[in-house]
Amino acid sequence: MKTRGVPDFLLLFLTALIVGFGITMVLSSSSIFALTSFTSNGCSYCGGDELYFVKRQILFLVVGVIGMLIAMNIPISFYKRNFLPIAIISLFSLILVLIPGIGQKINGARSWFKLGSFSLQSAEFAKLGLILYLAAIIAKKGDGIRNLKTGLMPLLMVIGVFFFLVLVQPDLGTSGILLGSALIVLVCGGARLGHLIFLGVPVVSVTLLVYISTKEHASNRFASYLDPWSDPLYTGYNIIQSLIAIAHGGISGTGFGKSIQKYLYLPERHTDFIFSIITEEIGFIGTSIFLLVYLLFLLRGIHICLRVKDTFACLAGIGVISMIGIQAIMNIGGVTGFIPLTGVPLPFISYGGSSLLVCLISTGFLLSVSREVSRQKVDEQLQKQPYSM
Repeated sequence: MKTRGVPDFLLLFLTALIVGFGITMVLSSSSIFALTSFTSNGCSYCGGDELYFVKRQILFLVVGVIGMLIAMNIPISFYKRNFLPIAIISLFSLILVLIPGIGQKINGARSWFKLGSFSLQSAEFAKLGLILYLAAIIAKKGDGIRNLKTGLMPLLMVIGVFFFLVLVQPDLGTSGILLGSALIVLVCGGARLGHLIFLGVPVVSVTLLVYISTKEHASNRFASYLDPWSDPLYTGYNIIQSLIAIAHGGISGTGFGKSIQKYLYLPERHTDFIFSIITEEIGFIGTSIFLLVYLLFLLRGIHICLRVKDTFACLAGIGVISMIGIQAIMNIGGVTGFIPLTGVPLPFISYGGSSLLVCLISTGFLLSVSREVSRQKVDEQLQKQPYSM
């Protein structure tokens, strides 16, 4: 009988810490907006309930934890066998969401499926589907991935289809996360870096130039990144208000719930710019501790992936960690002015059901990998024991 390993409790504990902190910050950052906003493009459905967003986030959390526990208890062999149906469903959802009447347009992007009073973003789930597909195919190909024509090109074409379908929604931030995590899986899987640079850099560069030049919101974000003060009331408004929040926090912060910028100065305070509210309320010291916990989570995930012997599990786990890490870097880098704003949520922290669900389910997969590591350890110990009469 095959032994069952135990999940990595340190990763589970770090996840609980981050998610718990996220719920707390959603409460702090969203309460004023939920209480005071009644416009058609704001929160007319809140009904003056300051707990509106945090109650919905807790509901997402409950569903996400259930999904994490299920994913954690599914053996790696199941994911390895069923990677293709998961990838096909993910791809089909990206196509379906682009159809008017089926996909819902929010903030200028047709990225959402409407389910009653809730919305789910198909691209969030597609990221995980693509990672599982790439990990499975690379594990089957082995060293064949180093062959450009038969090994790498087919995978690049699949990545290109996923990337294009997310980009035309349009959602540059999520497409960037998808592309970045996919490329990391390819590199870790043994693809030649020279092939990726030769093929990828020109294509991505031209795509970005065309996208920025044809999409007004993208060109505005790029302009605000270069010089937000050139138009402080329009293109540069969001990043300026974000930097004010960060500066106001100082070393020790204003204290929990005492942010000034959340009083409708800073837009999207509980989603895209929640990190700005965090730095304002808990300051440099508190934010450093928060980021350290975040880093420990990522490092623990990498540690688990490097210990597992199964190639598929290792590559898929690295893809999951890359997905979460790249998204965190893009969010924090955007709101602090280091990179252009992309409008992606901060994983585990920002308000949003799709992001939280995918992050928790992905963590469940990592915990399943950790159970495989634990099982390997038990089997090795049993093999070393002498046979008893």
